[in-house]
Amino acid sequence: MYDYYDLPTTAFIAGKEYEIRNKGDFRVILDCFKALDDEELPEMYRVYTALVIFYDCFDDITDVINTFTKQDDLLTAVNEMYTFFNCGQNNITINTKYKLFDWQQDAHLIFAEINKIAGKEIRAEKYLHWWSFMGYFAAIGEGTFSTIISIRNKIINNKKLEKYEREFKRNNPHYFNWRSKNAQQIKDDEYIRQLWNSNSEHKSG
Repeated sequence: MYDYYDLPTTAFIAGKEYEIRNKGDFRVILDCFKALDDEELPEMYRVYTALVIFYDCFDDITDVINTFTKQDDLLTAVNEMYTFFNCGQNNITINTKYKLFDWQQDAHLIFAEINKIAGKEIRAEKYLHWWSFMGYFAAIGEGTFSTIISIRNKIINNKKLEKYEREFKRNNPHYFNWRSKNAQQIKDDEYIRQLWNSNSEHKSG
């Protein structure tokens, strides 16, 4: 469990402390997301690849397999990683069926909003903890990005768009070709979702 008053840079698994790569810099986590979204990797290897990126002691998947020989330890490693992604909260149920934004495809929109809030270009910073990054992200208010997310949400849920939203969509069609998930991707994500959700239920039980 993480302390909400600190910016953690390690995780504890089976009584052992593991360093988070680059002390939990936001770029490391975005690389984890990129691995978890890699359509070319089977679902199991997507998780293993994310673990390699997240934990500083691993160089490849073999290291993960050889270290976490017990299923419970592997589940804990995954749980700690996702809890870190969620800024210390481990009671969140992941639902990856729909995707309103893509960290890679929408990067220019996301960073524009975060830079505005931070008052600086955060990509020029040598280090920014993921939780600090998410603090900026959570503070994003009304603007282009929030408008796009709202319209995408309505499209996914087959809701009627307001006149100004229809005009925005018509004038900016490139924002509405984001990478939504096909049936195979949704099926692949079951491994990730079940791994997280089942372990969260175990922790809270």
